[in-house]
Amino acid sequence: MKRGALALLTAGCEPRVELKPGDPEVVRAAQQIFETRCANCHGPRGRGDGPGGRALWPRPRDFGDPAWQAGADDSHLRKVIVQGGASVGLSPQMQPNPDLADSPAVVGELIGIIRGFAPAPEAKSASPETDKPGP
Repeated sequence: MKRGALALLTAGCEPRVELKPGDPEVVRAAQQIFETRCANCHGPRGRGDGPGGRALWPRPRDFGDPAWQAGADDSHLRKVIVQGGASVGLSPQMQPNPDLADSPAVVGELIGIIRGFAPAPEAKSASPETDKPGP
């Protein structure tokens, strides 16, 4: 892994650099982590169809599932990312990432990546029936 924001966050050097969510270094670190640790099973578009995930049972989570997105809260995602699937009763094949425990901004950006796979809400279009004036 290249030295960058994650290395700064986890190196324990003084003074500690406090990087915030949205900081370009944090965003890059999260994208790199997703590509190197998550996409192999979850796929590059988060559909649970990565090459490493095809042989797993149960299959990796499809982050594009709207029902799952609506039911999963960020604290749950944070726990799964850092502590692994077994920590919340999911597959132990979802490996923990204990090196991220002290990097809440990076974990937050990873959650943002996961949330980004949610389908866009459909825009409600006005139908001619509903545009008519009332009685």
